[in-house]
Amino acid sequence: YIELFQDKQFWSSVMHTFQYILMYVPLVIVGGMALALPLSKKIRGRTFFKTSFFIPVISSWVAVSLIWKGLFNPKFGYINQILSWIGIQGPAWLFDPKWAMPAIVLTSVWKDIGFIMVILLGGLNNIPSHLYEASLIDGATFWKQFWKITLPLLTPTLFFALMITLINSFQIFDQVWIMTNGGPAGATSVIVEQIYRNAFS
Repeated sequence: YIELFQDKQFWSSVMHTFQYILMYVPLVIVGGMALALPLSKKIRGRTFFKTSFFIPVISSWVAVSLIWKGLFNPKFGYINQILSWIGIQGPAWLFDPKWAMPAIVLTSVWKDIGFIMVILLGGLNNIPSHLYEASLIDGATFWKQFWKITLPLLTPTLFFALMITLINSFQIFDQVWIMTNGGPAGATSVIVEQIYRNAFS
């Protein structure tokens, strides 16, 4: 432990892990909420959309990482091609120390957003509908309903989703190992990746 706490590479991996958490957690929670709110209403094709958003959750991290590694390819990947259509020159993504971690975050959000959506949908479905009906009679707008009814009553579910997301964030390994192997230049080296590298590699 003395050697560990004197290791610059360890502290670098801790910093990168927290960098990942600061980007990933707000995006996946807000994104999950943005998907859950409309899907909690009786809209056409609701089951199809719920299934579509949940499919990545049950997919293998290896398969997802390899697909997104191809999408982020700076020369042949679809992401940079789409950006070029609107006049933006895409970065090198996984080969650029500045963009490698955001690329991993985007991949993680895409895979996990459906899981958070399902958790929040469960919470939203437990909110009594008569509260919304009474607020509509009083002339409450959507945003007033959200801040005064939805958010306070969804707080326990949000707290659970936040805890699950934080636990998952500290366990990040698969996508880092497959997409960047901790690179480039150690820019995506995280705690679990360092544990695996030092203990088993």
